[in-house]
Amino acid sequence: MNKKITEAIDYIKSSGLNGAVFAIPFPVGNKDIRELNDLPLCKGLVLRTPSPEITASSTSEWLGCFEQHGWRLPMTHAPIVFVGSQLMLTRQMATQVVKTRRFSIICKVNGTYQRLPMHRFLFWRTGEKLIWSISQQPENHPLRKIVRVTRQNPLLRTLWRRTFKREDLSPNRLGKTRDNSNGLAEEVLYKELLICARQCVQSTGYQPVPRRVLLVNAGLAAGGAERQIVNTLIGLRDSGECESVGLLAEYIDHVPHLDFFLHQLEAVGIEVNQVEHAISLSDDGLTSISPEVAELLADIAPGLIEEILNLVEEFRSRRPEVVHAWQDSSSIKAGIAAVIAGVPRIVLASRNVTPMNFTYYQDYMRPAYRALATLDCVTFLNNSEAGAADYTQWLGLPRERFFVIRNGVDLSYLKRAEDSVINECRQSLGIPLDAQVVGSIFRFWAEKRPMLWLQTAVLVAKRFPEVHFLIIGEGPMRREMLSFIDNNGLKGKVHLPGVRPEVASPLSAMNVFVLTSEYEGTPNVVLEAQWLGLPIVATDAGGTREAFECNITGLLAMNPTPEGIATLIGEYLADEKKITQSAIQGPQFVASAFGNKRMIKETIELYSMDC
Repeated sequence: MNKKITEAIDYIKSSGLNGAVFAIPFPVGNKDIRELNDLPLCKGLVLRTPSPEITASSTSEWLGCFEQHGWRLPMTHAPIVFVGSQLMLTRQMATQVVKTRRFSIICKVNGTYQRLPMHRFLFWRTGEKLIWSISQQPENHPLRKIVRVTRQNPLLRTLWRRTFKREDLSPNRLGKTRDNSNGLAEEVLYKELLICARQCVQSTGYQPVPRRVLLVNAGLAAGGAERQIVNTLIGLRDSGECESVGLLAEYIDHVPHLDFFLHQLEAVGIEVNQVEHAISLSDDGLTSISPEVAELLADIAPGLIEEILNLVEEFRSRRPEVVHAWQDSSSIKAGIAAVIAGVPRIVLASRNVTPMNFTYYQDYMRPAYRALATLDCVTFLNNSEAGAADYTQWLGLPRERFFVIRNGVDLSYLKRAEDSVINECRQSLGIPLDAQVVGSIFRFWAEKRPMLWLQTAVLVAKRFPEVHFLIIGEGPMRREMLSFIDNNGLKGKVHLPGVRPEVASPLSAMNVFVLTSEYEGTPNVVLEAQWLGLPIVATDAGGTREAFECNITGLLAMNPTPEGIATLIGEYLADEKKITQSAIQGPQFVASAFGNKRMIKETIELYSMDC
């Protein structure tokens, strides 16, 4: 008999139940059905596709069947054992159970069979509606403030998740057998899921629109990756090689600040769509995909499941030939969804070193990536040699598994500001017109090492007292930075005006550009600074060393200490000839190594399209 069914039978026996109705969401053979029918413990069956033979020999009191989102239950009044994960249940199923005066159902929770109270579905549905309602409110709305307080309080956060979040009930099916050292157990699960998905697609078919390309990302925040998305979309559209190009954004309408570059795409008529999130786990369960795939999908990292299901629906509706996903979280979800939907060409683009170096890292990422790497329809992409090498080492893959396409920039629009504009910019910031300015543009996040930047500024200010410092950006470390400035003699010398929609004026107001990041992909801002003639001083972070010409357009700080970085900055501040040299050679280097046409040509070739 099917192993999953025998597990359910063992639970009934160990629980001392007199019998139960078995609800089996996957196809089952007549032999297993007859064996179940002969068991005294089996008081009825709910089947996905009852055969004519079984239907003819059964009564309505004993046999039921699955419907689109619910089921028709047999008349017998015994406990229901659902042979599968609680994630496969729908709100309609729960409602039908309650109508038969049953207030719990037996199903797999945390990898083992347990009684699941039906009121959990009400809580899950309430939680989903609440989250949706809050996401529609402006950032300063009281409900958003309550959410921020809840997230900061461990007790409230735990209470919320246990009450309203469905995924807390369903960690990985392998539970204690999970191999935390290398994720091998999860990797096997993801591989089984992808293999099953491909087999099901072969039987159902997927008809892509030739040369239709769909990029996928969380949104269009003010970051380097998002800027490259804009460049790629415009370049692909202008190439004439695609039937259509567009961006599918997961959260652009629901999360603040994810629409920073949206106006640029709207201005040139490139379509940007928010994922509709039409499928809800509490309403629909896993009914939108085949039961074979659903059974495996129910056991992966729970936080991914609903988002994967909604991406599957988007791909089925939009029918792209190529799905090109950006950044780790979106890449894994879109990669799995594209395989389930049947998309023939899938590109997963990482834009930095591995996620192990960042706070957004999740345990599922390595096993999911390794499973996706087994498919010939999946291509891995990075924008630097350093990034590709880091990923292949982390994933244990051959180096040739990752392609490298360097960032492409068309900076013809970016011109050095006129002297009058520079003077106006400096005056508005309180910077003397004749002062030398050491500056940068970055997000105030830990991986950018803003405190190292400021510690370096302290040493530079001691040697060059007239120098001012300008940092364009914003982020959660602003308060810590301001405190450091006040306590280390930098007040009035360091200027933090926030995010600026255009970079030409602040970059033109600088004399030296400094980046102290711990991790980088290919920092676009380093290219922009060179384009405007600024010399670069940067730490050896990921692909940063590939973004400028060492000892010609910039200096690389191999030793990331304040003393080492300050010494390199001093070489420029003390020698105007070096700055002049960079002003000549910087734009030439950017044009030759990071041209946008080259990047688009290589991208089209990667899609296996004719150029």
